Parts: sequence; structure tokens; C-alpha cells
Amino acid sequence: MGINFKDWHNRIASRSDLTGRLTHLTRPLATEKTSGKSFEEINFMAIDTLIKILSEKKLVGSSKDGYVVGDNAAVCFQDAPLYAIVQNVEHERTRRASRPGERLRYCGVGLSFVKPNLYNYYGARPVIYEKTEIAKAFLPTDEWWRIVDNEYSFNSGEWDITDWTHEREWRVKGNLNFEFKDALIHVILYNPRCVKHFLEKCPPEIIGQIYGITTLTSILM
Repeated sequence: MGINFKDWHNRIASRSDLTGRLTHLTRPLATEKTSGKSFEEINFMAIDTLIKILSEKKLVGSSKDGYVVGDNAAVCFQDAPLYAIVQNVEHERTRRASRPGERLRYCGVGLSFVKPNLYNYYGARPVIYEKTEIAKAFLPTDEWWRIVDNEYSFNSGEWDITDWTHEREWRVKGNLNFEFKDALIHVILYNPRCVKHFLEKCPPEIIGQIYGITTLTSILM
């Protein structure tokens, strides 16, 4: 038996580990080079991507190169409170600081959407964490975009772990073409300087349609 929206909202409001929003974090355009850039500079570059997304009202799905299984692309979200989002971002920042050549997965710039709206209007669904080959066996091929590999292997005295469950990932199949009125979009920015940069570069007509802005580093203070 289901519950109404008010009861759902109240349950989330009483839990610090739950959220009613799904957050998509982005990064600089693939054509831009991030090598040698500071994390803040990379966030500034990602703001250009964010403004492009807002202008086009479109999130482009990742394919196999973005760790999506099967032939369908998917747009990825984290079902995590913002304090957990910033912790994930900070982990990514420190990881790249020690491994500068490693691929940038995301930074502290993105969008959050109301979960029930994304579920109903755009088909967002939670991913299925499982060994890829096992998940392929029980899912039809047109649902493979929901698979995220999850393995814990112990071989020769060493653990080999594939675990992305900290992201509590949801996905939308293909690209996501959104409308501001349906999505109640909240902009996520890394620090106050990023907010200033965003407000200076983003067209006023777009700023007038967003639901709000959150500065991630402020959450940790």
C-alpha cells in the first residue's frame, strides 16, 4: 500500500540519510583539456557545460564509455542528500590530486530534480547493483542500462572490489529533455566563487526559471 505525497515528504524530512531529490553532477565539455587545472578551475569550466544544459533543456546520456551496460545510453543521478553529494565530490577531488591522470567522473557542478517528477515524467529508475553477467541473465536487454557492476572478490590474499553503491544511483534511459516547470530544477555549485561565476555568465531568463542554488562547500562548514 502506498502513501500520499505529504507522508512521503514528512518521512524524508525526518531522516538525514534520505532525500527527495536526484542530483546529476556534470564536468567540462569533452573537447576541453583539464590537465594541469586546479579543481576550482575545472568547476568553472563545468559551469559552461551547465549553462549549455540549461539553455538546451537537455542532459545527454552516457554510453558504454560512461560505464553504461548495453546499447542504450543513460543519464545518471545520485539519490543522496547534498551533504553526501559534497562528500563524494571531495573524495573525487582528493583522488584526482593523487592520481592526476585519472579520468574525471564529475565535479561540484550540476542539477537536482524532484524525485517523483523525474520518476513520472522522465522514467527515472534506480539502478540494479549486481555482477554484470548475473544481471544480464535476469534482465531483458532493453533494461541493461540499469545495471551497475558490483563485485567483492578475494583472490591470492587481496580484495578486488567494484562498489559504486555510495552514489545510490538512479538513471534515465537515453537523453533527458526536461521542462523547468516539470523538474523544479535546483542548481548545484561547488563554492561561492562558482556561484558568482555562474550568475555572471548565465542568461537572466534562465536564472529566473531555476528553483534555487546550493553551494556545496558551505554544507561542510
